[in-house]
Amino acid sequence: MARKATKKIAFLGLGRMGGLMTKHLVDAGFPVTGYDPAPQAISAAKKNGAKTARTVAAAVKGADVVCSSLPSPAVVRSVYLGPKGVLETARRGAVCFELSTSTVSLAKEIAEATKKKRIAFLDAPVSGSIPHLERKEVAAIVGGDPAALKEHRDVLDAFSKSITYMGKSGNGLIMKLVTNHILNIHHSGMAEGLAFGMKAGLTAPRMMKFLQNSVIPLLIHYKGTTMAARDYSDVIANLGISFKDLGLSINEANDLGAPVPLGAAARQQYTSAMALGLENADFNAVFEAFLNAMGTRPKRK
Repeated sequence: MARKATKKIAFLGLGRMGGLMTKHLVDAGFPVTGYDPAPQAISAAKKNGAKTARTVAAAVKGADVVCSSLPSPAVVRSVYLGPKGVLETARRGAVCFELSTSTVSLAKEIAEATKKKRIAFLDAPVSGSIPHLERKEVAAIVGGDPAALKEHRDVLDAFSKSITYMGKSGNGLIMKLVTNHILNIHHSGMAEGLAFGMKAGLTAPRMMKFLQNSVIPLLIHYKGTTMAARDYSDVIANLGISFKDLGLSINEANDLGAPVPLGAAARQQYTSAMALGLENADFNAVFEAFLNAMGTRPKRK
């Protein structure tokens, strides 16, 4: 097993999540080479002590572990399976942790393709957002080769509070999609309930004061106060990302023949909120879709 000082890591995708993960890895003593097409992300990674590369191939060359945190399934496909991507350039024996929220079918496809080159690919999405990652409190969910996870668990330990192995390739992503599905449906339920109460003449702050002392405190304390204030400026996860995540979980459920009508209904509310120009607002802004439907003038971008 390689020690931290000699275990070379390539990190692909240095945005808000990937940049923080890279910083934690450097702070933990790992030599990291990062790649991102955005110059500002490259600059931030350098300030955090990482080396950088101009291409995916240059970052991956000679790496023991390849980590990636990417914005969409299309980018994941391009980075791993495209020309001069990870599949073509990673060394035999390398282990890949794909940390994004992507599609299960793509994870399985990449795992099968990399296996032929004796590269281990693990879908390892994380549950949590920027504040959790800043405190190294995200929860990693892993699917794929258990031996590869055991050997390189210390990489995920550098920024995670827990690591849960879910089984075969794709299972980490399924669990992440289930988590996001539950989260986003409950979030829409809170917005709908508050809008209903307001329609009946209650005020959102007064309802929230009660609800924070009721039986549903966790989500309420996490996001409820800013929803009640209709303040969407503290963007933990933007509404467009929540829309994407619900789409992924709904599509996966449909592929399995599992009806998810509440998920579809919730996603329609995110569609309505985006039509108000709120795609880049915090996902609390789904509240505006319910308020608009009930006759309250919504906030817009």
